[in-house]
Amino acid sequence: MRTTLDKAIMLGIGLAAAGKEQIELTVGELVKKGEVSRQEARSLADKLIHRKEAEEQRMEARITGQVQALWSEHNQAVLEELGQLKLRVLALEHQKDLHI
Repeated sequence: MRTTLDKAIMLGIGLAAAGKEQIELTVGELVKKGEVSRQEARSLADKLIHRKEAEEQRMEARITGQVQALWSEHNQAVLEELGQLKLRVLALEHQKDLHI
């Protein structure tokens, strides 16, 4: 028979997508089937909810980092283009001054 940890790992598949209510429903089903006791169920649900929240935070941090990196690259490209445009404007102003 599987240990509570094994069951938690099996329930953890797709955990990041599961809501708190879904976790509690799933654990409730395990209690109904007699696979875990009511006492184990609360502990198991709490652990899974904690893991879900930790995974959400980790994913949010990772996504934020990637977005910031992309934004930084985009800003760098825009700044380079702006610098080139400034040089072109200066060159055109210089040409205009020479023709006056």
